[in-house]
Amino acid sequence: MSAYRMTVHKVTGLTPNMAMFGREVMLPSSLVAKPPEEPITSSVTFVIDLGDALRNAHERVRMATKRATRVQRKYYDEKSRQTKFQEGQLVWLFWPQLPIRQRFKKLRKLWRGPWKI
Repeated sequence: MSAYRMTVHKVTGLTPNMAMFGREVMLPSSLVAKPPEEPITSSVTFVIDLGDALRNAHERVRMATKRATRVQRKYYDEKSRQTKFQEGQLVWLFWPQLPIRQRFKKLRKLWRGPWKI
């Protein structure tokens, strides 16, 4: 089925992937070695309009993601505070090592201590 979707049709002059998605689908082999860039020209208005719509949608998603990132960063920065330790203070150490013969992971001790700074 993948070979059919990547074959150029005589009538449209496009592959079904290009007609449906506005781009060619990447294959696992093309992830290892990037294929050469080939300019694809189309006279089919549906493909042109679809490509424009997809580019517009991707741009809106990028802008919304940037906005959400700024809001989340601002919220995180307002709520976060740096922990200050003093010499001689007792602290616990996060040490998630699983003993060799321990059967149940949920029963392991993740924190060690207390340790003195």
